[in-house]
Amino acid sequence: MRLALAVLLSFGFALPLAAQTPDPAKLPARDSHQGILVACDPYQNPKRAKKIFGRENPVKAGILPVEVYIRNSTRWPVAVKLASIRLEIVLPGGNRDQLASLSADEAATAILHPRPVNPEAPRGRLPFPLPGGGEGGKWNKLHDKLQSLAFPTAVIAPGTTVHGFFYFNLGGQFAALPYSRFYVPDLKFLGNTQAIMFFEAPFAHAGAH
Repeated sequence: MRLALAVLLSFGFALPLAAQTPDPAKLPARDSHQGILVACDPYQNPKRAKKIFGRENPVKAGILPVEVYIRNSTRWPVAVKLASIRLEIVLPGGNRDQLASLSADEAATAILHPRPVNPEAPRGRLPFPLPGGGEGGKWNKLHDKLQSLAFPTAVIAPGTTVHGFFYFNLGGQFAALPYSRFYVPDLKFLGNTQAIMFFEAPFAHAGAH
């Protein structure tokens, strides 16, 4: 009976955990080719984001956290140039914009010191200068949490899936999400000269969650 109870308890705890991990191939915002899948889950709902990030919520500060999954089903490691990744916004009428992701330092400062967006500021940059450091324990704690949740590596090993968050400062303009896409322009195989095309995962069908 003890063995049977242990088995039942193990299933009871395992099933909710499994249910919390989505299948990247079923996420609405995705792109795949050449044995590689890039899938995205944008967090625009403050309540949903709070469950992950806690009280210091990026969404309430106008920042969009995007959980990104990259699956490598090939025989070779894949290197991704993380610094080249952009949130690309194409508004009706043809206006196009690209936002670089924030580092954990920049995101922590923007969350703790939210400020209105300056429409004259160059796009893709923070709309305010960062302090020179010394933010204190609250900033350090938030920074460490954001860093621990961030996309962890630039190399995806064969047969593995890596996931983590990218942070984009939308200045609270989440209405632009249906016109946005996650753009990954620079990937390469390690040990294989075959070129890899860019990836575009559109958010149009991602839903407001």
